[in-house]
Amino acid sequence: MLGPLVRALARQKMPALLMVLETGFGFAVAVHASGLALHFTRAASVPRGIETRSLLLAVTERDGPNLASRGEHAAAVRRDTEALARVAGVRGAAEATAAPFNLTHRETVETTSPGGRRALAWMLDDRGGVAAVLGLAPLAGRPLAPGDAASAAMAAVDATPAVVTQVLAARLFPDGGAVGQIVRRSARQRPLVIVGVVPPFRASMGPDPDAESVLFAAEGPQLGRTLTYLVRLGPDAGDGAAAAVREALERADPRRVALVRRLDEGADLDTGTNRGAGGLALVIIGMMLVVVFLGRIGMASLLVAERRQALGIRRALGATRGDVARLVLAENALLTTAGLAVGAAALAALRAVARAVAPELEVPLDPKVVGLVAAAVWLVGMAAALLPARRASAVSPAEASRS
Repeated sequence: MLGPLVRALARQKMPALLMVLETGFGFAVAVHASGLALHFTRAASVPRGIETRSLLLAVTERDGPNLASRGEHAAAVRRDTEALARVAGVRGAAEATAAPFNLTHRETVETTSPGGRRALAWMLDDRGGVAAVLGLAPLAGRPLAPGDAASAAMAAVDATPAVVTQVLAARLFPDGGAVGQIVRRSARQRPLVIVGVVPPFRASMGPDPDAESVLFAAEGPQLGRTLTYLVRLGPDAGDGAAAAVREALERADPRRVALVRRLDEGADLDTGTNRGAGGLALVIIGMMLVVVFLGRIGMASLLVAERRQALGIRRALGATRGDVARLVLAENALLTTAGLAVGAAALAALRAVARAVAPELEVPLDPKVVGLVAAAVWLVGMAAALLPARRASAVSPAEASRS
């Protein structure tokens, strides 16, 4: 059965080839779009690990000279935190130059033992109270305290105290016992001593595999005109809590302005962008299936139109209308299957190009999703053949006598 089909299609090389290529291209694009949809959908649904709705980020900037000394900086922070503590609904506040989903960066952290492990980690500063404001209770050891940052700034200790998430602790010390260990970070010569381990949470949004690998360091403050605070609100905080926080900070120092917003505004924007991109990828899949459907109808109709005399001869030799329809459907099934095989090769080439253009964007391909897309393309290709098969079955035996 297969041999006669191939020989018949070989006599109409161009329409058959176009049908194969159209199916293959549509399959490759649809599968890649399904990978993008899966990628962005996963990124949009990743849990953050901390309750962010009750967290505010307050950034203040003085209209005047920089803070002149660490003592002046400490006095300004103490004044601001006392002012924030008096705001109705505020349950905690801490200075935080770097905050989750906002001012963060990654560095390489490695153990000091020979042949030790290393891992990428998001760096957050904590001069006391940041982990508590984020709602992170220590799983081992203790949190960072204001005295840790002061001692580190004055070089009174041999290593800077640090707290790591459980994920980072497991990567660096898979056998356990992270508390008390010495590690180094790529951007600083001064080593770090781990004093505590906290539950995992995400310091950045998106599919970053290192997002839960976080290190809090008790670094000394950077003197300047800007002070940043994390503020936790209680359940009794009203809608005007952000405005009250801003007013309290500006009253504490009339020479500056304060910008207060929810900590997760940027994360929400990222989540919305991922959902929109995932939806767009699904639209692309639908459009490709429509393009394959319409194109296949046209090409299958052309095949039938060019073979009306041959189909009439079959009818004259005793073939029924059902036999002719089944012949057309079998040919389309063969071409669709060949198109899927070509599409698999095109998909491999498309992924190679994507890696070259955007190596950081690894598009996941779930075998089940690929199978579903292949089944959808195959069904669309067969559905497109129904109308041409019906037209072919309507060819009368009299067509055999036409020249």
